[in-house]
Amino acid sequence: MASIAKTGAEALRNAPFKLGQKQIFLPNHVITFVRPLPKQPPNLATFVVPLEFNKLDLRDYLWNVYNVEVTGVRSFVNQRRHEKRHGDFGNWRRPKSQKMMIAELVKPFVWPKSLGEEAREGFDYKAFKAQEAARARHDHIMGLRSAGALPLPSQEPTQRDRQAIKKRQDKLLSGEETWTPGKVKSFLNSHVVPEEEGWAEVEEDVSLDAAAEAEATKEKKL
Repeated sequence: MASIAKTGAEALRNAPFKLGQKQIFLPNHVITFVRPLPKQPPNLATFVVPLEFNKLDLRDYLWNVYNVEVTGVRSFVNQRRHEKRHGDFGNWRRPKSQKMMIAELVKPFVWPKSLGEEAREGFDYKAFKAQEAARARHDHIMGLRSAGALPLPSQEPTQRDRQAIKKRQDKLLSGEETWTPGKVKSFLNSHVVPEEEGWAEVEEDVSLDAAAEAEATKEKKL
């Protein structure tokens, strides 16, 4: 513990610039290191920071936490596009803006190469791809439906299995056929299921007193 405190004190004394005096206890802000663009120099690092962050805050943060020295910081705010509050419905709103900063590093940093498809099995990559594909299909269907290219579920034609169920129901309600156990057939998916064997009682009705006596006799034997 003493060595950690000593190292922190040495880092404060050896800082190449004057550090700020702002003290932050249990911060709730999140700083995201963004992968650079293909032609971005390795000495420029991009971060997504809270809106209340300033350039000095990022500089002190990188130095105190990661011992990374920067020579300059540029910041800009991205305005989000308008969107509906609940996806396809609701009132229009503008999401919260996003603040980004580009820090010029003294020592360049090169991101590691992305893992290949075969090396991602240990990270639940297959489940991630399946979830991503399902989300993409859902978004595509919802987009077509909102544009009027697809009918609503209530406007779609009735499936064959539901038509068969409705036809059987009409016959039973009209009295054309009567329902008895063991005589009902299923027409789901236009496939006739063999007749059921009917209902059978698993056990006879037993009074509570007789059941209690049988349980007591069983305990005495044990």
